[in-house]
Amino acid sequence: MASSSQAEPLSKLDLHHVPDDKPVFACHKCSEVIALQDELVSKAFNGRSGRAYLMNTTFNTKLGKREQRRLLTGTHTVADLHCASCNAALGWHYITAPSSDQRYKEGEADEVSQLKD
Repeated sequence: MASSSQAEPLSKLDLHHVPDDKPVFACHKCSEVIALQDELVSKAFNGRSGRAYLMNTTFNTKLGKREQRRLLTGTHTVADLHCASCNAALGWHYITAPSSDQRYKEGEADEVSQLKD
């Protein structure tokens, strides 16, 4: 049984691609597609750098280290969200929320502020 102790480098072949006729959101730096516009939950959020979108799912992204972060709605456990193609900071991924009225964000929602639509 072969095993590798080193992580495989991310290549362009690992990235998800969508048909040209689908409306999408893209990375602000490299224009890699990171979400379908159908995945938009809300535009009524504010991130560190201004207006942010809450998304059900993203792709062509990777997560940073998990940490506790004080946000407007309380202290959440989040991980920074980065473009898998160019490593640009895009926003964050909600892991846990402090209260039941915020739990809809847990595990699946990404707050993205650095994108092009």
